[in-house]
Amino acid sequence: MTSDAATQTGKLTFALVCLSTLGNFVAQGLLYPALPLYLTRELHTSKAVAGLVVSVLALTSIAVRPWAGGFIDRVGRRPLLIAGPILGTVSALGLLTLESVLAVLIMRLIQGAGSAMTYSSAVAAVADVAPPERRAGYLALFSTFFYVGFALGPFIAELLIESSGFAAVWWTVGSFTAFGAVVATFVRETKPVSTTAPPKVPMLHRLFHPAARLPGMVFFCTGIGWTAIASFLSLYARDIGLSNSDILFVALSISVLATRFISGGLADRFGRLAVVVPSIVLVTAGLTGLAVFDTPTAAVISLAVFGVGYSGGFPALLTMVVDRAPERERGVAMSSFNVFFDIGAPIGGYGVGQLIDWGGFPMGFGFSALAAGVGLLFLPAMRRPTTAGVAATT
Repeated sequence: MTSDAATQTGKLTFALVCLSTLGNFVAQGLLYPALPLYLTRELHTSKAVAGLVVSVLALTSIAVRPWAGGFIDRVGRRPLLIAGPILGTVSALGLLTLESVLAVLIMRLIQGAGSAMTYSSAVAAVADVAPPERRAGYLALFSTFFYVGFALGPFIAELLIESSGFAAVWWTVGSFTAFGAVVATFVRETKPVSTTAPPKVPMLHRLFHPAARLPGMVFFCTGIGWTAIASFLSLYARDIGLSNSDILFVALSISVLATRFISGGLADRFGRLAVVVPSIVLVTAGLTGLAVFDTPTAAVISLAVFGVGYSGGFPALLTMVVDRAPERERGVAMSSFNVFFDIGAPIGGYGVGQLIDWGGFPMGFGFSALAAGVGLLFLPAMRRPTTAGVAATT
């Protein structure tokens, strides 16, 4: 295959992966406002329990990601890119037929497994087809589709809840995940061809890959705030006098999308840390604004600041993992990076929810801001570029 043909094939693969994962991201966006409202309104749970159920998908994600990363490196990206959204569709059907907190929790665990498979395989495929000199830009553009889903999903969910009820949301979730599965069947395999088998990676190495540890710790700290916002923004909107959360989700998503188109290029041009440092500062400032001020205008501004920071930092951190990991361990390393987010998710869900029950949203978002600020402490150690992995040490 000529270089031009390979480039065109890579672009087509990238487009199909983005389109497939868009279906899954919209489905996730639908669930962000719908699940907390369903749990508190229909099933009469506390905010802490609602936050736990929303974030419990992290448990299965933590369990699945190490296996998924190894499978992706050994077998390929395509099988899990198809299997992940199928599990998402199954969970949506479960929400339609089962009505209890335990049932929602189980369906959320299934969603966690599907989400881990989908995202791990998709991001590895994008890294495979991205030119090395434009890697951050490709990963930033790919993650843009997550935030398109994050913008559309909550808006659609709020409309459906008001007009047709929660069952309509679950049907729509299933439709979008099924769409993602169908599109994924057209994606070609992108796993790099190797004449030798990938090295056997110990379990601890899969969970906390050396290339992912420092970027992952920063992701852990900022991910607490992201999970808190995703879990409680629909409830927070009503607490500050809004009838729904549409404007808050849109403000967050627009700021993320506007930044994402340039953040990857900045990281490629000026370096990863040059983007990460101000991004973490903005994340901390945005969460602090949510904790201190309680008006709709202040919330929109704070979410916009948070969105710019989170949007700028994520692709740069992820690209640092790809830069540091051996090619044959790319799937494991990228899955490991997301494990750090999964570990922080229950803290941002149940932990922050418990703080909100005790002291209101200022206490919950204040804690999230403090956690994000701690992420700054890991940045000095990230100045040393390394290539770390089993392949590099055996």
